[in-house]
Amino acid sequence: MAVGKLYKIIFIYLFLLFFLYCDRKKTSEDFIKDIINCQIVNACNPYSRFGMVGDSWTDFALGYELAEDLYDQLTKRYGYKITASNIAGLTLRTELEERRGFIKVIQNAGPEIRYMLLSLGGNDLIYPTSNYYTDGFDVTISSRLFSYTERLKTLMLYGNQLKLSLYGGEPLIWIIHGYDYPNPEKEPSCILSALNAGMSRETANQLPMKVVDRFNETLKQLSTEIPNFYYIDLRRTLGGPPYSNPDMMTDCLHPNTLGFSLISDVYVQNLKTIENL
Repeated sequence: MAVGKLYKIIFIYLFLLFFLYCDRKKTSEDFIKDIINCQIVNACNPYSRFGMVGDSWTDFALGYELAEDLYDQLTKRYGYKITASNIAGLTLRTELEERRGFIKVIQNAGPEIRYMLLSLGGNDLIYPTSNYYTDGFDVTISSRLFSYTERLKTLMLYGNQLKLSLYGGEPLIWIIHGYDYPNPEKEPSCILSALNAGMSRETANQLPMKVVDRFNETLKQLSTEIPNFYYIDLRRTLGGPPYSNPDMMTDCLHPNTLGFSLISDVYVQNLKTIENL
């Protein structure tokens, strides 16, 4: 093997290890195998039609397999090949202004990429919950939804521009899901800052449901206004409102493996409908 090619392999290996945090579903051994297959025996993995950028609903517990999240369900149960950049706690603001994992996804997925799956918004809309008490619900939710909407449109604009500049063809088809109802009675972490600010427990318990409903309503409206943008409603999958079934939840915001399996069933039904359009 030529020395230059060996250096190239080593460089790519180190580069990918540096960005492992963007895809915690792969181990360093997976990357070594991919590099050897692609660079030495020219057996590169096929391109993927699906990209994904997601938060803890697609990367529960920072990659540790405490629950099989939506990404796990789609790839393991349903066999979707997805090029993903998922990390728990991700906000749309951080993704757009700092992290920009969507760029890596489009580059790595290759020219066959057609769909971009988004699991973003929960952290943008709900935290910190204290503002819903100090500034009022309507003021806070309206401000956050406005900022979220503008960033979402910008993300899609940048993503489409990159896809077209790299591969040509048609713009991406963007698919986003809303969230099912939280359960603050199961575990109250999602309302603690509101409680600490002075909101009553009764009012605080209703807050996550109100936020989720307004978020879903906004996504539904945007799907009628923005070309190639589709929305999947997951509400009532786990038994709400006002709360999802506690037996299907890990904590206030996150389903457990059983919950995610039911969520993924509804998600895939909608995804297949979109694919067939």
